[in-house]
Amino acid sequence: MFSLSPRQIRRLLGAVNVRSPFGRRDYLLILFLYQTGLRVGECSGLVVHHVYSGGQAREWLHLPASICKGPRGRVLPLNATARACVEKLIQFNRERGFSVAPAAPLFCHRKHGPLSIRSIQKIIKRYREIADLDLRATPHTLRHSCLSGLAATGASVATIQKIAGHRRIASTQVYTHASMEQLKKDSAALGG
Repeated sequence: MFSLSPRQIRRLLGAVNVRSPFGRRDYLLILFLYQTGLRVGECSGLVVHHVYSGGQAREWLHLPASICKGPRGRVLPLNATARACVEKLIQFNRERGFSVAPAAPLFCHRKHGPLSIRSIQKIIKRYREIADLDLRATPHTLRHSCLSGLAATGASVATIQKIAGHRRIASTQVYTHASMEQLKKDSAALGG
């Protein structure tokens, strides 16, 4: 399983020319994926009302089953960085003449429709190449990076499982295993 370090995430984000026509959107897309751990299909299916209501970003993202993998939806918190991404995306969409109506896509392409899964994959691949990252950087890598980061900061398996939307605990334990290896290494360094 590949995961990018915070330094590599910064390199990826640094490859984005935010002054290009869609650079700001692309920057916010990468950052939002990294901060939320969403699957690429979930991100592609987001509409404004999922993340924005009453003139501000929501604190909780209610993903409907229709855009989630499997038969159930899920709820996950939006941290301050993810909420700032939402606010900036709404502003970007307004400035570009895209709809910010509740049913409008959050991430739009030039013709005002939602970015497809393939488009999101291509965007991230392009910036990985510009950043000259030797690791694979995909939307799924950003998901792994988010979830691995949660494990490294001490989040419980149950919390990671809920945020990831995993039905089986075994799927989530992949992230805690890496964290446990780090704990073992750190403990050995202390002489314990």
